[in-house]
Amino acid sequence: MTTMVKADLGEQLMLSRGVRVERRDGGTTALYRDRRGIVLGRLDPAIDPVVDLLASGACTQDQLTAAVLEAGEELRLIDMHLLLLRLRAGGWLDRTLTFGGTPVLTIRPVSPHPAPTPAPRRPPAGPVRLSRFALLRYGGDGLVLESPLAHVAVLLRDPRVLALIATLATGAQAADAAEQDMPFCPDELRDAVTAVLLEHSFATDGEDDFAHLMWAPHELWFHARSRAGRHDLPYGGTYWADELADPPPVVRPGRGTPAILLFRPDLTALRRDDPTLTAVLEDRRSIREHDQSAPLTLRQLGEFLFRAARVRHTMREGRNELSDRPYPSGGACHELEIYPVVRNVEGLEPGLYHYDPAGHRLETVAGPDRPVAALSELARISSLMTTPPQVTLVIAARPGRVMWKYQSMAYALTLKHVGVLYQVMYSVATAMGLAACALGGGDSDAFAAAAGLGYLEETSVGEFILGSRCADGKRLDDGLPA
Repeated sequence: MTTMVKADLGEQLMLSRGVRVERRDGGTTALYRDRRGIVLGRLDPAIDPVVDLLASGACTQDQLTAAVLEAGEELRLIDMHLLLLRLRAGGWLDRTLTFGGTPVLTIRPVSPHPAPTPAPRRPPAGPVRLSRFALLRYGGDGLVLESPLAHVAVLLRDPRVLALIATLATGAQAADAAEQDMPFCPDELRDAVTAVLLEHSFATDGEDDFAHLMWAPHELWFHARSRAGRHDLPYGGTYWADELADPPPVVRPGRGTPAILLFRPDLTALRRDDPTLTAVLEDRRSIREHDQSAPLTLRQLGEFLFRAARVRHTMREGRNELSDRPYPSGGACHELEIYPVVRNVEGLEPGLYHYDPAGHRLETVAGPDRPVAALSELARISSLMTTPPQVTLVIAARPGRVMWKYQSMAYALTLKHVGVLYQVMYSVATAMGLAACALGGGDSDAFAAAAGLGYLEETSVGEFILGSRCADGKRLDDGLPA
């Protein structure tokens, strides 16, 4: 095996993608990227060219040093090193590892938070393998390795690195890689790349502690990507789709199918006669048995939906129409739709309906065919009931209502909306003396088949069962069923 000397390894630096340099009137220099910035202060004339070099493209530390020495300021080299340390710690610099002058991988910061100081290099306690949280995808300018454990992304720029990652993922040895015609990775390069992957948690010799084991990869990914901090994606209310498409309507367009007008309760009387808030919160229970001899009535279902989910009024924000309803919604977007799956309701035929919150009516979607019956059966299994629920309220989302405005956080916002709607539904059901239970999950494909909807355009995100209450109704005191 040919031995490579360390001189073959090198490093190039440049300001990260999207960073812009601003020279202010007072002589100070600042860097900006999206919504964050850093003021570098009044830089010495010998240091100022270093920022320009980093902004112009990849350069070596030797080139940066030469720029300072060209100004005849050898004493300023310390200032240059301090500036580079500051830029690295703040996530302003891309670092490219080179081998024999050829770029191998680029370490690209995605977090505004300084990465922790690496621990002293130690021999791995066990075999090094790819982290189960690491994900390899196409990133627009090549293959990118990402992880919710990391504050950086790694852009792969050499097939030898990809072959090394494959061996870490499969546990293959170098001899196995050679037999599979993978590109040969010299020892020096392999060690350097492995060190980078270990330092930034893309590779590991552990992850067997409970703090890691308790997270499923997709759940940790969702957590990291839907909150600011560990990614460089656009975040928040950016109105990114304003020039691409009109906002989806505030109320779902009617289906044009037969509709049933629902009972509207007297809110003045309810304000006077309803249980107190404390009584409702203290008495709330998840009840999973319905009185089939005296089922829920159409009047009760109408009152429940009116109190929990109707449109109280609408307003405009530019060309986007918003609404006010009994439960809160981020940006007043109100993307949630309610589809009652009726099994046993007095005065209402079994089947799947859509609740029109503006007209306060039920639109017919489908009869009690097999796909609709499957939704009731799924709810029965999830709730551990012996008979299907009298009503299963499938909560669907029109994601475009929130995704038209928000980025990165939109789906997480929808799940929060489901939670607050659950709480309002529980409170209304308790005040009305009904049996209610929120479910922990459902089948979005089964709902799409029953409702004839596209999985992406309108998809189920929650389920809530409702029925008449037995005197000795079974309950789950701790909330959602397991």
